[in-house]
Amino acid sequence: MPETTPLPSFPTDEGGGGTTVQITLTMRNRIPTLLAALCLALSLAAQTADDANPLESVYNQLRRQQGTTADSVRYTGDDFAKSGGFAWQRGTGSGWTVGCRLTLYDTPPAQVRKVRTAFEALVAKQFVNLNDPDRAGTYMENSRTAYLYQYHPADKTLYFLRATTSGEISIPHTWTTTDYLDARRHDPLSTFSDARLRQLGLARLWAEVKRNFVFMDRVRLDWDSLYLATLPLVEQAQTFGECTRLLQRMAARLADGHTYVYGDTPDLCTAPLTTRLVGDRVYVDQVESNRLAAQGVRCGMELLRIDGEPVIDYGRRAVSPYVSSSTPQWTAHETYEGHALLTAPTGDTLTLTLRDSDGELHIDYVAGSLKRDAATPRPTLEFRVLQGHIGYLRIRDFMSASFRQDFDRLYPDLLATQALIVDVRDNSGGNSGNADYVLRHLTADSIRTDSWSSPTYIPALASWGRKAPQYHSPSSLMPPIAGTTPYLRPVAVLVDRGTFSAAEDFCAVFRGMKRGPLVGTPTGGSTGNGVRVTLIPGHAYANICAKHDVAPDGTEFVGTGLHPTVEVRETYASLFRDKTDAALTEALRLLAADATPQPAPAKPR
Repeated sequence: MPETTPLPSFPTDEGGGGTTVQITLTMRNRIPTLLAALCLALSLAAQTADDANPLESVYNQLRRQQGTTADSVRYTGDDFAKSGGFAWQRGTGSGWTVGCRLTLYDTPPAQVRKVRTAFEALVAKQFVNLNDPDRAGTYMENSRTAYLYQYHPADKTLYFLRATTSGEISIPHTWTTTDYLDARRHDPLSTFSDARLRQLGLARLWAEVKRNFVFMDRVRLDWDSLYLATLPLVEQAQTFGECTRLLQRMAARLADGHTYVYGDTPDLCTAPLTTRLVGDRVYVDQVESNRLAAQGVRCGMELLRIDGEPVIDYGRRAVSPYVSSSTPQWTAHETYEGHALLTAPTGDTLTLTLRDSDGELHIDYVAGSLKRDAATPRPTLEFRVLQGHIGYLRIRDFMSASFRQDFDRLYPDLLATQALIVDVRDNSGGNSGNADYVLRHLTADSIRTDSWSSPTYIPALASWGRKAPQYHSPSSLMPPIAGTTPYLRPVAVLVDRGTFSAAEDFCAVFRGMKRGPLVGTPTGGSTGNGVRVTLIPGHAYANICAKHDVAPDGTEFVGTGLHPTVEVRETYASLFRDKTDAALTEALRLLAADATPQPAPAKPR
């Protein structure tokens, strides 16, 4: 089964301290005064980065603590021979990673637990390495800041590192004792101009797609012509961020959800507001800023226009061309759901027109001006018991390093239910091994997996004019989890257009197990392993899909999505007014009909 990663997201509004804030609200017969606007700006300027980032708060608290030793650190490069390995590293580790290491002696375990909890709280938002119980680390793309901690129980010493970089992050494994490391290799590109490096990035994307892209036979455009058309645009680009956006748009033309460009777009940020598409209308889904809420923005309001342009047209013009997608439903999800729709260069003003039963609301939102201070933390795994003693397991992604431990902790409660609903809606994927781990608990039999293929290139065959052969890996069997009581009662899985990548692998294998229905709407229609390519060192990278997966029953789902057993579409009422959740309601009805009361199995020890 593949290990896949979700599409990258743009930086958020979380950093900065709020010193460049502008927001004006106009309603019928209401115009803010200059004094009110000035007070608002001063109030936000007084806020600290602690408000937006719990790890920054932890760092500041530890630094102020009596007895803390603070040491400056500087690291660069990616040479393992010089470093002995890295705790956090990207690309060639270009530029300098600069930070401060805190050392606290005689630290009680209770304080260490508070530090770890701060890292765990970010799991729902981004990747956090929690593999070791005595250390953790994460990297925040928007501020290019890494946070790591390490605890030595033997002598009760706690180390905490906060480090930033203007290039690529580079932190050695020995950061607790190393103040300075230059692990650079000879860089033959260092003498070339930024313009030449941008041209190189375009050439690398063109070449690596031709070499590695598994679905090249599905492409309905001339890749060479697109390269030539993009070349003058890349030459005219003024920044690496602008060039990255051009490369994203070029990769999106391949129409594959797992072939995309990511990296340096520091000028872009997203509003503390998420949206949801219902039919052909867009609604506010979550308000993540207290100030927006205070100004009247509420969940369920319809977003009519952005900068005077109908919201659907705006999305098609400004967002969709940059979305790497294999299906219309994934394009719609990535364009109109989540944060992408209100992504804009920092400092740009988006004029939003919203509507509810009280009339229209007009907001001029300046990108980067508001903190995400009202966002609700959402754990990767969430379990509760519904009516009829039916269990509900929400899995938001399969990425968490602690996924299996978290599932094991919930499993005894899950075993005690009469039926189970697994919700993988808006699950963008992650590690398919984690998805398999859940499935292996739902049967006492072996499970048939996806089959897959990948192109091969043998120069000798090319010299004879032969077509490149395909490598085929047939479907195989994986065993149930040994030594654990399997869950054998009725199961239903909730899906939608946001079910993607490893989450689709989960659904494809689940369907092959014939354990129960898929309920909802067609999935995103993309999975596969990607070849990672550095396009512009320190600035732009590509993921190129090199693996074509097919469902265990032979069904093609890449490019179409998996169609549910029972299709249920959410409405405005089910999402916002009545909040009945139509798909969940239907799954409950199906399981209530199938489930017969049985004594709960003994919980595993």
